[in-house]
Parts: sequence; structure tokens; C-alpha cells
Amino acid sequence: MSNPTLVKPSEEYIGAIRAYRQELLDYNSPFDGCGGLMDFEDVAAWVTQCRLFETEETKPNPDWVIAEQFMLVRDGRVLGMLNFRLELNDFLAECGGHIGYSIRPTERRKGYAKTMLALALKECPRGLGVSRVLLTCKADNAGSYKTIEACGGQFERMTQMDGQDLKRYWIEIN
Repeated sequence: MSNPTLVKPSEEYIGAIRAYRQELLDYNSPFDGCGGLMDFEDVAAWVTQCRLFETEETKPNPDWVIAEQFMLVRDGRVLGMLNFRLELNDFLAECGGHIGYSIRPTERRKGYAKTMLALALKECPRGLGVSRVLLTCKADNAGSYKTIEACGGQFERMTQMDGQDLKRYWIEIN
């Protein structure tokens, strides 16, 4: 069994992405950090859209931000998704942050979220011009806030989104 790696979505992983998407649907799980995957039955079209979000000139909606989509993969299986947003609009600056992520339901509580976030913090900022990142999570999501804290997250304050309490954290990137 190989170590998990962080990769960008590509045609090579269409079947694995489809299986990941279906598992989230089957478990009625949130699609956090999935870059809109929930809305795409055609996974190949989603892969194409992910690439479009990488530059200002090609992003599909002028109100959205530049972002890079990543997957945590081990032995060809998608374990998690992570969306790294290079800029923040008003909503993201208050409630969403630079990074959103999720782990497939059958792979939770195995340390993959921490592995994925640590890899993203190490690998992603190179050349992206980001020196610190904002992450948010639901206040009652102990798995997520413990992951953020384990990766150096410093609690800033609470906020709210749709009546739910959120914790805001900042992580300095070296």
C-alpha cells in the first residue's frame, strides 16, 4: 500500500472521482472542498472546470475566485478533496476561508484530513503568493477543528453562517 499523495484531478482519475462523489451522495455527506463536484454528474466536465478556475482569464464566473483543486489519492482511490482558494471574496473572507476539504465517509478518523491539509500547506503555496491561510469549520465539528489545530491553526474568533457557529483559524505558511 502506497502513501497518500496530493494530486490535481485529471482524466486518469475519472472512475475514482465518480466513486468518491457517489459515496458522498450515499452518505448524504457535505461536498466541502470539492469545487462544485456535487453539481456534476459528468465528472470529466468537472475536471475541465477545475482547470478553468486556476486563472483569472478562464474562471467560469467573474464573481468567483481563483482556486486550485486537489485530491488525496492512495493506490488509485480518492480519499479526500481539497480546494485551495488563492484569494478571498467577501463571503470567503468571513465564512469560507482559503481552504475547504473533505474526506470520504468510509475513510474518516484515520488521519487523512491531517495528512491532506499538511501536504497542501507544504506543497500548494509555492508560487501561489499566499503566506497565510484562513480556514473555517463548524464549531461542533471536532474532527475538522482538531485537524486545523494539529496543522498549526491559530483560533481567531467565532462567526456565523446560516445560523451555524463557525470557528475561524489562521495558519502561517513558511
